[in-house]
Amino acid sequence: MRKWMLTWNLQNLFSGLYLHAIFLFGSVCVVYSDCTPEQLAAIMNCSKHERHTRNYDYMEGGDVRIRQLFSRTQWFLTIDDNGNINGTQDPTNCYSILEIRTVSEGGILAIKGVKSQYYITMNKAGQLQGKRLYNENCNFKEVFLENYFNAYSSAKWTKNRKEMFITLSQKGRPMRGKKTRREHIASHFIPMKCREEERRVD
Repeated sequence: MRKWMLTWNLQNLFSGLYLHAIFLFGSVCVVYSDCTPEQLAAIMNCSKHERHTRNYDYMEGGDVRIRQLFSRTQWFLTIDDNGNINGTQDPTNCYSILEIRTVSEGGILAIKGVKSQYYITMNKAGQLQGKRLYNENCNFKEVFLENYFNAYSSAKWTKNRKEMFITLSQKGRPMRGKKTRREHIASHFIPMKCREEERRVD
């Protein structure tokens, strides 16, 4: 009798888990329905950040990483289809998936939205904007900070010999470069690592 009760309970348990799994899968499909397969793969594989390692190997040879940049102010950096740069608190937002490409030695990178195909640029005035075509304004220097966050400063422009950084304020808005500092939390980002770095958008 005890054996029969155990079997019956297990069957009910597995049935409940099966229905729960179907519900979760359906919810995920709705959330990700606007993303291409490449973007979906990137989102599903974005999980752990890189604070456990300081590997400089990717600095050589134009390597590409697919990442989300999560600000210490609790926003994900996004570049939309109009080239607007903002923050979102939705980790499934397709515009937060970024291609970070090494363009020269010394940690010089170009950052491009996977979905929008816009590069992040900073002009002489320190204003962030998206551009379709790559140029020197797209170059940023990646700085590894002592608190395990990263900062990204313009490789071309400075203001009174001070670096100007990519930032997201407490409201999720980019700040003008002349108002930014390396020590400001708005300048601190964690690159959220994606496992399938070889994925590309056609």
